[in-house]
Amino acid sequence: MNMLKLIRVSQISKSLHALKSAKITSRTFLSSAYPCNEIWENRLNQPLFDKINLDELYHDLDLNFQKTKCMSAIDVDIFVNGLKDDIFDDEMLDLVHKLRLTEETSNSLPSLSYAVVKTLLENKKIEDLHTVLDDRLNYGIFLDTHLTNILLDHFWLKKDFVSGARIASQLMLQEDPEHPISHNLSLLHCYNCLLNKGEWSFPPPPEEPEEEVKVRVKYIRNEYDDQHFDLRDCKKILGKTLMYLTKTKKDSLNISFHILGAALFGRNDVAENKLEEALKNNSSLIKEVFDLLPEDSELRNKIENIKLSSCEINSILEKNVEEAIKIASETDIATQCKLFSEWNQKRIDLLREKEEAFKKMERLKKVESLKEELKTKETKLWFFENEEKMELEIEEIEEKKANESKNPSYFKEKKLDKATEEYIPPQVRK
Repeated sequence: MNMLKLIRVSQISKSLHALKSAKITSRTFLSSAYPCNEIWENRLNQPLFDKINLDELYHDLDLNFQKTKCMSAIDVDIFVNGLKDDIFDDEMLDLVHKLRLTEETSNSLPSLSYAVVKTLLENKKIEDLHTVLDDRLNYGIFLDTHLTNILLDHFWLKKDFVSGARIASQLMLQEDPEHPISHNLSLLHCYNCLLNKGEWSFPPPPEEPEEEVKVRVKYIRNEYDDQHFDLRDCKKILGKTLMYLTKTKKDSLNISFHILGAALFGRNDVAENKLEEALKNNSSLIKEVFDLLPEDSELRNKIENIKLSSCEINSILEKNVEEAIKIASETDIATQCKLFSEWNQKRIDLLREKEEAFKKMERLKKVESLKEELKTKETKLWFFENEEKMELEIEEIEEKKANESKNPSYFKEKKLDKATEEYIPPQVRK
């Protein structure tokens, strides 16, 4: 009996330990109130979304784009914000891409980007989310501070450090103004991504056709890598992100991260200058950070002779995140709730403006058709008074047609292009 009791006690203690560890690994930083989900869902309570048939709306928008190559930004915003499940995810991305191909993309509402990212996150389409964010040219979807914090916190909960680091790199690419929660969560993800040797890749470029195709072009662009948007090496992206996140910080941990980032980015000159500056100022550097340097890094030889201090980096970074949340979370929630109500009102106002413009266009069409009817009636009523004049006009038209058929080249105007007009013939000499 005692033996059985011991076994049961050990099993209970193991299960309790498992529960504790589960709680630790599933920890989130942001409160349940931070995403403002309840207020975000209130947009669907508007009468506007009750009347919409998403299937018919997509069909109409797609058909109109095929005919006119035009797309209305407000219509796409209504479609995207009206989604309630994942059956229209492909259609959503298709419309967002088509909107990007039109002039109306400049009129895209801020609620469009928010709704696209939120929908993909809720429907667990993480790869699609990264594809859309990385392909800014074809989708034009950008993160704001509130969305960035939600994504970083979500990926921390899932222990998906690679996805978190990719979101952190968006801050670097957009050069967003510093926000304490975003920057501290990003640094936490980047460190854990390097610690766990996480990597990601981009889709390969389209294959060139086997047969040689000659295309006439005005000029050929030289290949150019801007070392920013053109970056495709995840180590370089992580390095530049670390440099961006720590550029204004002066403590030893952030200085160490900045040196590591410069080394990963391939800027050994920046890393060496920062290292010399830290040694002059007697700043202590962190051993655990420099353990993440690549094996073939030139910086390893210079650090071997330097005395490094040790610390629990994750604990420090997590504490920084918690302090940042205490400072900024309430302000973020209030700001975002206000934005949601502004977006809803703006959507209604733009829709009313569009309806008014459509009604005005219909009225103008009716006026034009009425004018044509009156003109026809006038012609019939005054036919006999204007008979001679009308006959002369008909004769002139027929004579002109006859002359054109005899000598068509005489009546055709030769339109010279700009290059021909400005052409100066060379002087011919013996």
